[in-house]
Amino acid sequence: MSNNPRDFFENIVKPSYDAWLADPLTEWKAKAATSNADTMAERVFRYWNNKDLSQIAGARTPRQYRTHLRQNVCADFGLVWDVHDGYKHMTRNRDNRQITNAWQTGVAKMGYGQGGCGEGVFGGGDQIVIEL
Repeated sequence: MSNNPRDFFENIVKPSYDAWLADPLTEWKAKAATSNADTMAERVFRYWNNKDLSQIAGARTPRQYRTHLRQNVCADFGLVWDVHDGYKHMTRNRDNRQITNAWQTGVAKMGYGQGGCGEGVFGGGDQIVIEL
């Protein structure tokens, strides 16, 4: 496999995401897709490090690059990072985390008033939930 991030996206990230979309209540598929998306950030960093730092916002470490993504590109990337770390390590104590434990994610129901407007399954059915 090439070390090009585009190839990793097309061959690993996108298929795992598509597999989860086709089966959205299978927790391992959701976490695999999330883990692959976070791994993509590491691969982008490794690909551009020592080539063109402007492509990775001048970051010197994968953590700095992930922090840049979370703070400046997409705040939800922080959840991708946290879910992957929680899934991999069970418990996290990184200072900028939103999730501490692996068991804060899973299949559950959300009731009226939980989550934001327009989020979640209509009628409160099962869905993948992240408990912050």
